Amino acid sequence: MNLYILTSRENVEQRWISISGESRPILLDMNNIEEQAFTPQCCLLVHLDSLTKDQISLLSVYWDKVNLIGFSDNPNDAQGIELLLNGFKGYINTFVTASIFSQLISSVRKGDIWAGTSIVQKMLKRLLQQSDDKHIDLASFGLSDREMETVEVLITGASNKEIGRELGITERTVKAHVSSVLRKTETSDRVSLIIKLKDSK
Repeated sequence: MNLYILTSRENVEQRWISISGESRPILLDMNNIEEQAFTPQCCLLVHLDSLTKDQISLLSVYWDKVNLIGFSDNPNDAQGIELLLNGFKGYINTFVTASIFSQLISSVRKGDIWAGTSIVQKMLKRLLQQSDDKHIDLASFGLSDREMETVEVLITGASNKEIGRELGITERTVKAHVSSVLRKTETSDRVSLIIKLKDSK
């Protein structure tokens, strides 16, 4: 499970190496990336501020070969949404703490998408707006009544706290319902869930 680094800044490279916990992260550049034979579940850490927009767009062709994670010196929702919709699995600040960095890599390797709450909520809303028919068929997934109520609020882009407020339940209970829904629908995160539910209509 290799870790690859794509940056032109030495301070970023050294920092990521020091907090990676990996034995030997592999440093790449845009000139040799096409020759790289990526291993399963590997992650490519992309320092977005080191690349041009065209180079970042070119990376999207590798989404099925490597888990692309975008790091920005000044992250913003618009860039994060664009990257995630184009195959990136994560989007975060370049100078993330070591503990969050570790959680990020672990989550992405498990198939989850890592991004800020506001980015995920905006992505969910965008996915839902792409369809004229907002009704989603939940019957085939074996969800309980409470789980279906949770999903009905979740697909509006609501946070766990907002779902809890709407349904009159605790945020902890919402998390339990969402986890159960993800398990029953065989999805790993809210974005994957929405895509699967839309496709099941």
